[in-house]
Amino acid sequence: MIFTSNEKLPEKESNKKYIFLAGSIDSQVQTNWRKRVTGKLEGSNYILDPTNRKHDELNDVQMKKHIEWELDALSMADKIVLNFLPKGMSPISLVELGLYVATKKLIVVCPKDFYKSRYVFTLCKRYNTPIYHEIDEALNTHFKEI
Repeated sequence: MIFTSNEKLPEKESNKKYIFLAGSIDSQVQTNWRKRVTGKLEGSNYILDPTNRKHDELNDVQMKKHIEWELDALSMADKIVLNFLPKGMSPISLVELGLYVATKKLIVVCPKDFYKSRYVFTLCKRYNTPIYHEIDEALNTHFKEI
């Protein structure tokens, strides 16, 4: 089941894993990484997807609600998939990296051509956070245990 920021977060069930999708927004339907992750993990997991296509149009009250949903969902998540796209600026994703890099929740995907990849790799190495160059690499290795 997928929950978005337009919906209330569910009550946490102990028999389900909750996976938060953080990272760059990819509007290309054929290559949308969020759809690939959801397709692979949705069956036995709850997916928390903060994507809101009208994000930049939200007023102050709506934005506050969206941000609070994200923070609550990040806290609720058992795992956080943080995917940086090569051409994405991803300032919020860098904040999320800082918030969760020292936890055991985070799985990072960062190609070498992401503009802050050296920073991301250094942080992940310092805190022993799993990091991959491609989303499929993360899905095919780390998520076998979920």
